[in-house]
Amino acid sequence: MSDEKSSIEFGPGIATTFLYYFTSTAVVLTFVTSRALSIGIDTGLPQRVGALGGLLAGLLGTYFNRTISFAVPVQSPKKFLNELESTLSQLGYELVAEEENVRIYQRSFLSKWFSGRIFVQLEDQQATIASRAITIRNLKKVLG
Repeated sequence: MSDEKSSIEFGPGIATTFLYYFTSTAVVLTFVTSRALSIGIDTGLPQRVGALGGLLAGLLGTYFNRTISFAVPVQSPKKFLNELESTLSQLGYELVAEEENVRIYQRSFLSKWFSGRIFVQLEDQQATIASRAITIRNLKKVLG
């Protein structure tokens, strides 16, 4: 397996993921700190607490939830897809769509909101698999 980047971008990049977690956490923590300590925004303390919490959440969110991909050499596309689908099925994923040579897998029910989707693009002699960083790390272990 190599860590080559695909020609198609799957999901948000590092900057977008960081900004999402940073901004949402900073806003919530600023508001909660202001209300919990009964101090105004004009003191600056709620914003500092929000910024610090936002930075921590942004770093953690980026580490675990950014979208990454890796390439796998493929000898036989049919055999590879059968093995991959068997593995993904054991992990609770099922095929939900196929668009422009990209197969999209996700879990069912509520777990799909916490695990995200897995994208598989078959090219000539390789498959590119993309998903959340934590999912890809686990999938690399399972695929060997």
